Amino acid sequence: MVEGRKGVDEVFHSSMKVVKILLTSNYLDKFGTTNFSENLIETVTEKEMERISQMDTPPGILAVVEIPQPKSKPEFNDFYLVLDGIADPSNLGAILRIADWYGLNQIVLSTDCTDEFNLKCVSASMGSFTRVQCIRINLELFLSDIPTVYGALLNGKSIYELAGKRTESPQPQALVIGSESHGIRGAILDKINNPVTIPKIGGAESLNASVAAGILIDRFLGN
Repeated sequence: MVEGRKGVDEVFHSSMKVVKILLTSNYLDKFGTTNFSENLIETVTEKEMERISQMDTPPGILAVVEIPQPKSKPEFNDFYLVLDGIADPSNLGAILRIADWYGLNQIVLSTDCTDEFNLKCVSASMGSFTRVQCIRINLELFLSDIPTVYGALLNGKSIYELAGKRTESPQPQALVIGSESHGIRGAILDKINNPVTIPKIGGAESLNASVAAGILIDRFLGN
């Protein structure tokens, strides 16, 4: 399910298959049906929407979307964003949005990462889930074939000393972000040959996974 005007509009204009769009009469009075196909639209009461919606305050528009067939392996690229054990769906959604901003159309996930089609993830991605594909595979095997593997670790080399590093190598590179509470796990940790860190200046104990991902990705992919 995708809720909210922005999310439904994004998915309607994507390659994903929309099965149905539910609208309340209040929503119709304010916004109409915009450009949605009439054969997909079904009107429901406010009480029906409250029962269906997973939001505390339903926005009055909800799309039922067919989950696409997952890919078994990522497409070849010179840079991979890899997530190990991300548990918070809002964090994953924010990371999808960041990846989309920097032009990544795929990210590689461990098989136990949170569901990218969880409503919190979908909402946090602000439509980016329609453009960035999540590919769940055995990370240990995948990273074994990547010559340069960066990993976000507290004891790594300052990321600011590595600016421009990605463009210096024609071989594939990967950046691994660990879970919010456990970081990068042992089997994956063994595959990291370039630990990096965001130097700490103030007193905060840590950064959440999506914030760290944004800072790190900018150093690799930003202009």
